[in-house]
Amino acid sequence: MRRWILICGWLSATASMAQEAPAVEVYPFGSVDLLMTSSSGRGVEVNRLRRGDSPLSHLQANLFADIVVGDDLTIFNQITIDPSSGATTSSFLRTWAQWRLMSNTHSDLHVQFGKIPTPFGHFTERAYSDKNPLLGQPLIYQYFSSLRSNQLPADNADLLSQRGSGSGGFAGYEGGGSESARSGLPLVYDSCWDYGGGLIGSVWRFEYLLAVTQGTLSDPSSNAIDSNDGVQWAARLGFVPFTGGLIRFSWAKGPYLDRVVGPALADSDEVEDYEQRIVGVALEYEIRHLIVIAEVTRNRWESPFITDAAGRKQDLKVDGAYIEARYKLAPGLFAAGRWSALRFGRIDDGSGRSHRVRWDRSADRLDLSVGYWITDGVLAKGGIQLNDLHAAAAYDESDHVVGLSLTVGF
Repeated sequence: MRRWILICGWLSATASMAQEAPAVEVYPFGSVDLLMTSSSGRGVEVNRLRRGDSPLSHLQANLFADIVVGDDLTIFNQITIDPSSGATTSSFLRTWAQWRLMSNTHSDLHVQFGKIPTPFGHFTERAYSDKNPLLGQPLIYQYFSSLRSNQLPADNADLLSQRGSGSGGFAGYEGGGSESARSGLPLVYDSCWDYGGGLIGSVWRFEYLLAVTQGTLSDPSSNAIDSNDGVQWAARLGFVPFTGGLIRFSWAKGPYLDRVVGPALADSDEVEDYEQRIVGVALEYEIRHLIVIAEVTRNRWESPFITDAAGRKQDLKVDGAYIEARYKLAPGLFAAGRWSALRFGRIDDGSGRSHRVRWDRSADRLDLSVGYWITDGVLAKGGIQLNDLHAAAAYDESDHVVGLSLTVGF
């Protein structure tokens, strides 16, 4: 299916261009981010991403090149350069195409294919440093749980023994899978986009998106190698009830386990039987100098060896939310704040007493910042991030970050 999506998209675009030789225009642009931080505890560690890069990296460059072919085809190209990452530069490359099927005064419809933007929620468009008013990201889109896609907890006690190890200190699960220590699963990993395709468009006050991707939101396949034989289906529907308002509903489901855990499953089970399922609602309201954005998600992972007190399989649930506000104080000057949180569901602790505990450490994050547009392309921000990781008393730390950033666009 994935191959047919890409082939059909390519054939459609080729057929359109073959009718006449369209003009090709290239629009390069980019930005460079400089950041100084001072942190305590695990403040920087809990912001670090899988490839070693981070929203708090001291130096980062984002390069873009939009290629417009005729009136209907646009090819988007992005790459991030971060010296703190140990990954190859090619792993940061994002290329996808949008081909316009139709457009008029009241509606439009596009086919998109390639490494497409995250087809969920209301943060992807605002993740760039010149659009994100804070230094960090909401926990929904970045924080790693202790659950893995390439290792299985043998039982409830095995899972509970690794609570709080999503961003470091993971000792390994005993239920089977790879010996390598892959990082934990976030609800939505926006830093890596996935290969896939789908439809995106609008009708009157509605916007819509339907996508099929290789991986899942929590474990996207950012290279051409898929980790299992399933696909993820995702849909998003937005509505503009009035000027300045937006409501978005998002949904996705797909198998998240890596095929390396297959031998550990029961003979009647397959890797593709265990899915991530997530739904979300986002609201945005803008009035005069104030913008308020809120988002709530409910997520669950199916896991083969997690059971309730009666021995029945139990899903691993987690709820996430954030609320963000930005206020324009004066021309070019703004203040912003965001509170985000994750609350993990409860499972039986395996003691035989029907005692239920959260399967991972819940987390809260408060970001505050003040920003000033020195010129149209130069943004300075100063901010603080306070992290409460709900750690056990013996490991409780002050996990905070203070930072100054400068974003220069060109």
